[in-house]
Amino acid sequence: MNTNIITDIVQFLGIEESNMIGSVANLGNDFFLIHNLDLLYRSCTELRPIDDRSLKMPIFLYLIVNAEYYNSISSYLKLHKSISFKCMRAALDATFTSYYLLKYPEKQIVYLSKLDDEINIEMAKEWNKTFRNIKQTINKNIEDFPLAKGLPEIHEFCSIYSHSDALGILHRYQEDKGSRMLLAKYFDYEEKHEDFHKWMACVLVTYFNIWLLYWREVFVHIAGDKVNDIESKIIEFQNNLKGYTEKYPFEIQAMDDSE
Repeated sequence: MNTNIITDIVQFLGIEESNMIGSVANLGNDFFLIHNLDLLYRSCTELRPIDDRSLKMPIFLYLIVNAEYYNSISSYLKLHKSISFKCMRAALDATFTSYYLLKYPEKQIVYLSKLDDEINIEMAKEWNKTFRNIKQTINKNIEDFPLAKGLPEIHEFCSIYSHSDALGILHRYQEDKGSRMLLAKYFDYEEKHEDFHKWMACVLVTYFNIWLLYWREVFVHIAGDKVNDIESKIIEFQNNLKGYTEKYPFEIQAMDDSE
């Protein structure tokens, strides 16, 4: 753990690199959970062709989720847990939108209406009702979106770190009473070894559940002769992830994100 006061960007980048190396070493063989989940994500980006027009936007959003997975993991390994959870919230937003469009493909015109130069008042009202808080849309109709169960609660938890909420920022507060200076922690160091792992488990479980949603709703239907191979990888990953989460269990305390 490096607790030096940050003096400039070069020092900051150096600590990030040091944290990354230390985190990979800390994970040991558990690092392969990150790698193997990446392989599951990549297995679906290689499926072609995607000729169904109604699938193109959901699959594009899947690629956004994949990018956020990379951002979440790299941030977490650099000990930016707050940033990692912000990325996870963005991934969940994309997933909820995708799930909604998969169930109601005719609503793509509403979703894309924001791109129009001319404002359609009725379309704008529908967009605000459905997509402005897509988590709330999904959560209110969760029985229609069974694969999203549990994900709105994760989204609410991540929202703590996405706003200037006291719970999300005051853990980074420092005060040097000797010099009467206020300082900010630039990294999210965990006091306990187990805490580093339990929040990594939270990130992995969330992104795996997101991936399973896409797999079951989209990719299993277009995977062809690759289905059995991917299904066997799913079982293997689930078993390994279960072992990790049993060793490092986590709980979240969600807050209502009603905005």
